[in-house]
Amino acid sequence: MREAARAFNAKGYHDTSLADVAKTLGVTKTALYYYVKSKEEILFECHLLSLELGDQAIAFANEFGRNGREKVKLLARKYLELMMSEIGSPAVLVEVNALSDANRKRIAHRRDAFEQYFRGLVRKGITDGSLRDVDPKLLVFYFMGAVNWLSLWFRPTGEYSGNHIADEFSKLLDEAIGRASACSQMRTGKGGRATRERG
Repeated sequence: MREAARAFNAKGYHDTSLADVAKTLGVTKTALYYYVKSKEEILFECHLLSLELGDQAIAFANEFGRNGREKVKLLARKYLELMMSEIGSPAVLVEVNALSDANRKRIAHRRDAFEQYFRGLVRKGITDGSLRDVDPKLLVFYFMGAVNWLSLWFRPTGEYSGNHIADEFSKLLDEAIGRASACSQMRTGKGGRATRERG
């Protein structure tokens, strides 16, 4: 599935044939048919893989995050890292309409569950005071929009590595919605005297 996703990312789903996927895997088209029945089945499995990566990101955030803010940042960071390392880029995930009605509904249900959980972490951060009062739904749309946009420009062999992008995107998200810590930031005033600067 990972190699098939990379094949789709390289040429686009509609311009990639099963023969192209077989070539990427180093097998014959006949051998490929032993494992899958159609190109749409591979696309569906790619979507399932991305959702499994989302579940892994949620588990990671819950294990290591101490409050809502940390969990949101960790989920965003881990999800991006996993997506770009396992699939190569999210380009293939834009092709939702290429799925059959039944498969599209299954993917939409799982995707909605991920987004709802993400929103719940945002609400938790607002409640515990670690996040500003933002709209959880719009925040998740904002983040997922950034993920989808990666499909247009990210290349595994490009200027930025997947890990670097995951770091920077999660930092930008955190800085945009995080509340300044109670300890306040310190800045140096006249005469070198340290003064408090509250956010």
